[in-house]
Amino acid sequence: MVSLISNEFKRLPYLKCRDHFMPMGNGNINGTGYRFTHTVTDGLRAGGLWLVMQDDSGQIAGNSGDIIMFAAIEDVDWLSGSQIKLKLAIRHWGKVTASGVQHQHLEGQVYPLWQDSVLPDDDLLVMRLLQLTSVYPNQQLDSGALSSPTSQFNTNWICWRWLEILPIPLGTKQRLLKSPTSEPCLRYLRKIIRQSDRIK
Repeated sequence: MVSLISNEFKRLPYLKCRDHFMPMGNGNINGTGYRFTHTVTDGLRAGGLWLVMQDDSGQIAGNSGDIIMFAAIEDVDWLSGSQIKLKLAIRHWGKVTASGVQHQHLEGQVYPLWQDSVLPDDDLLVMRLLQLTSVYPNQQLDSGALSSPTSQFNTNWICWRWLEILPIPLGTKQRLLKSPTSEPCLRYLRKIIRQSDRIK
């Protein structure tokens, strides 16, 4: 397990991702070509890589101060298919430093995670996430805190899973992640779910 400390600067290879993986989660990325192969090789040597959020229009969150994710490479399948398959564990997040991209590497500063807190199992966000995963099973979600033996769930984990699932605009997602606490994210997510409930 790769361990970073808050405020540590890391210059690492990076991948742009339309799937916005969040901390305390896992992800799978496939790719081909020289640049992808080189990035994976560099990431293995460096102990991980940065994931940069990209939206469907091609816009990326790679400017100074934008939030990026640090991913440890848990496994690489080089040969079983036409694409290289990466299995990732998202350990931390960071923010892009002013120096930005240099020679296919990106410098980021490790950003403190939100302080841990818990939500009860009757919280709107917990209940809807449980309902969603029972209808649409998701390997990454099922392996996490939803199997909690208690009646409480990690607030951060719930927020981050919703941010992975919902088609929230990239700029909005970045603003929520830059907040020093999870409170703005909780308020925003509850508003979306309530509006969705009213439409049904």
